[in-house]
Amino acid sequence: MINFYFKEKKYMTGLFTLIIAILTVESSYIQNLERPAGKVPDTVQFWITPEVQWRIKTYSIDHDIHTYKLQNKKDGNPISDDFAINNIKKGYEDIIASLIVLKFHDPKDKEEVQRVLAEHKLTGTLEIGANGIVFYNPDNKKYHSQSTPE
Repeated sequence: MINFYFKEKKYMTGLFTLIIAILTVESSYIQNLERPAGKVPDTVQFWITPEVQWRIKTYSIDHDIHTYKLQNKKDGNPISDDFAINNIKKGYEDIIASLIVLKFHDPKDKEEVQRVLAEHKLTGTLEIGANGIVFYNPDNKKYHSQSTPE
């Protein structure tokens, strides 16, 4: 078993899961605008680790990102892949272009990350934040929080 570090926090590894919904739209939360996707679509993602789970929404027009740290289930276990997939389908079913489940043993291993992304024909990168969040960046541009959901 490998130990995985984000700054000061230590996470035990086994298998890390990133679920990505590539949407058929590009949007701006700031401008309240949504249109058919051009080169870069919006995404909805779930990052699931044994200790922490995140829901991530990217808005490609402004490279805005909204992140939500999720709680473990009442039994202390992380949310399941099925929960994340069903959550995405419930909210975005009519605009999902593809839904992809990626598995990583070590998301800091650049060779493994490139191999997994290539297997799924994904051309972007995996971004790793200091707070334990990992997300798929579809166009290698800088995503940062620019707006706050109402």
